[in-house]
Amino acid sequence: MNINTCLNCCQETTNKKFCSKSCSASYNNKGVRRHGKSKVTKKCIHCQSEFKTHEGKYCSRTCSAKANANDRRTWKTEQERKALQRHYFMSYYTKKKKQTPPDADLEIIKDFYKNCPEGYEIDHIMPISKGGLHHQDNLQYLTISENRSKGDKVNWRSL
Repeated sequence: MNINTCLNCCQETTNKKFCSKSCSASYNNKGVRRHGKSKVTKKCIHCQSEFKTHEGKYCSRTCSAKANANDRRTWKTEQERKALQRHYFMSYYTKKKKQTPPDADLEIIKDFYKNCPEGYEIDHIMPISKGGLHHQDNLQYLTISENRSKGDKVNWRSL
């Protein structure tokens, strides 16, 4: 029979590691993280205070929000901001629906949204909801009233 030493109390035991369940529990409950990554002390990028984390750059959501608010891009005009916001939304929406084909030139599409004249909106000739693609050949400018009345109908005159 093998005689071992208890890892907690150093008494002789016939078990592999511990002499009793109590010694096993005492040994394992020392606040040491045994699974996954251990927390590391880091400095917050925004306020420079130290904090413990597994991952992350900021000590709190508040610091993250303040730092990101300072990094916002400044736009030349409100129209440019709205146009790019529409472009980014449509890019996200169509990628989500997998309707941006690989041959679509995203820079041309982005410029199309950026150069939208005042009082006009970007329209998909074949609507995305009807299987149209988010492609430069499927975009056109329509006045706001025309675009709203068209809705998700196909504009056959434009095809």
